Amino acid sequence: MHEMSLVRSLLSQVEKIRSENGGLAVETIHIEVGPLSGVEPALLHSAFDQAAPDCGMLDAQLVIDEVPLMAHCHSCGTVAVEQVRIRCPNCGNDDVQIVGGDEVRLQSVTIRCPDRQEQRV
Repeated sequence: MHEMSLVRSLLSQVEKIRSENGGLAVETIHIEVGPLSGVEPALLHSAFDQAAPDCGMLDAQLVIDEVPLMAHCHSCGTVAVEQVRIRCPNCGNDDVQIVGGDEVRLQSVTIRCPDRQEQRV
């Protein structure tokens, strides 16, 4: 399951952020997942639940926002596409460039700092 390797990479990145910002613990990890990313959000949650305790993030929560597929139509400039076919929903042209929805992106990390306040980075 490639979700586990993705989660381990994500947790490593989050740990680096926590350490660089002097955080005591990670509260929330917020990511975006696009429909063409090849990642199944339910499997990502499951992998996170298994890996987080091993990385010292027992209480951390993973928040996943599923973002829509976005493309730019070279013919008319529309920036949204229909999920079933990659054509411009405005003019029907298939000369489009995918501009969003094919990624997994770390949006923010909320960490608990020594002064007991949360910091979002």
